[in-house]
Amino acid sequence: MSECLHCDINELAHQHLDRSGTIDLADVAARIAESLVDLILLAPETQQAPMLAEAIANLGQAFLEKSGAVQAESDTTH
Repeated sequence: MSECLHCDINELAHQHLDRSGTIDLADVAARIAESLVDLILLAPETQQAPMLAEAIANLGQAFLEKSGAVQAESDTTH
């Protein structure tokens, strides 16, 4: 494991994709989303809705930045 959770998650996803004969990216994305839900549900109930909203907002922003639709504002440099 590295110091970067983002990198570790991506590495695990890539390892899973490399092992799979047939790659179903929609299924992989769904499983990652389910893991995010599990993480959010660890928070106190009063914090879950704001965490979900923040996660969705970050997902949208990251997609726009990485797809080149908007200028990157993220502090993630890798």
